[in-house]
Amino acid sequence: MIQDTSTQDRTIERKKGWSRRSQIILASLAAVLIIGVLAYPRLARWSKADFSFDAARLNFATVNKGDLVRELGVEGKIVASSYPTLYSPAEGTVTLLIRAGETVERDQVLARVDSPELSNMLLQELSQVESLGAEYERMKISSKTNALRNKQDVALKKLRLEAAKRAMVRASKTHEAGLMGTAEFEKAEDDVRVAELELGNADDQARLNLETMDFEVRNKASQLERGELVLDEMKRRVAELEIRSPVNGVVGNLEVDPRDLVKTNQPLLTVIDLSAFEVEISIPENYADEVATGISVEILYENNTYTGMVSSVTPEVNGGLVEGSVVFTAGIPSGLKQNQRVNTRILLDTRPSVLKVRRGPFLESGSGRVVYVVRDGVAHRVGISIGATSITEVEIQTGVNAGDKIVISDTSRFENAETVLLR
Repeated sequence: MIQDTSTQDRTIERKKGWSRRSQIILASLAAVLIIGVLAYPRLARWSKADFSFDAARLNFATVNKGDLVRELGVEGKIVASSYPTLYSPAEGTVTLLIRAGETVERDQVLARVDSPELSNMLLQELSQVESLGAEYERMKISSKTNALRNKQDVALKKLRLEAAKRAMVRASKTHEAGLMGTAEFEKAEDDVRVAELELGNADDQARLNLETMDFEVRNKASQLERGELVLDEMKRRVAELEIRSPVNGVVGNLEVDPRDLVKTNQPLLTVIDLSAFEVEISIPENYADEVATGISVEILYENNTYTGMVSSVTPEVNGGLVEGSVVFTAGIPSGLKQNQRVNTRILLDTRPSVLKVRRGPFLESGSGRVVYVVRDGVAHRVGISIGATSITEVEIQTGVNAGDKIVISDTSRFENAETVLLR
């Protein structure tokens, strides 16, 4: 017979207690209880919420208190505030010495105008001045000659008067001695009076001649001075035939071609002053009343911010926009180019210590009157009032407190629900 293991088996008595099935049921109930306790807050929120939405698809921001800078962002265009146009000073043939876009320096010759008419007039005035100069010198010599002649004549008349007086003295003594007749004595007296008269006339004539010659010399000097002024003017006009750059800059448009025949005051070229750039801005019509001259502006150029100031605002509206200009107040950045686009921020005003939050689509979707405040994973619909707005922030006057977390995304998807569960 084959032996089995029955001799090795022994009976074990079963202890009294929970059965395995009861243990499984008890563990299941405990697990359900724990899950219920953990899920209660969520279930409570579910019970309170009118709507649910995926929180990952929303943006949030926290209300804080601080200064709000009202600003207006507009696109600007770099323009040169100084771009003088150079004109032809006379009729002639133009020769261009530069090309468009070339960098030039102040007083550099950019073009020349060949004007035979002005050149001929310059030679005529030069000849006229030389003739007037020679006449002036001749007149001075003639004046000196006449003065010498008059001086000699007066001296001779004095000598004759002295001779006549001596003759009269001798005649008087001779007449007193009875050696000369009365007629001869009276003739000696007459000779003295005639000599005195001639001397007086000679003195008067000398003074008159001197005044006349002085007048003639001054007249010739005035004519010479006028001629020299005309000559200087002609030299200036001829010198202007060389067209020079009035500023350091870049040659803009060329209005003529080389060797063109140009007329007087015809535009030749434009020079752009690189040291006098400003920003031309277009302001929305609804902000036009708030933007005035003197308002501070921030200009963003190549990731750097430069300060500026509104220098002018046009009084007319064109296409819903008002044109204005901005000047740099703390130095002009290098490398600016004509018609280059830049972003500008017009700083309208500053509101100190206000409740503010980052700007978002909620402002438009709620018409600035409704916002959703997040508490315990549920967004609650709250009425608010909006104050000042800037490019990045908005002032909330009533309805929220500092530290509140709000939804700044488009809330039109919440369908005006009073509470929204954020999953």
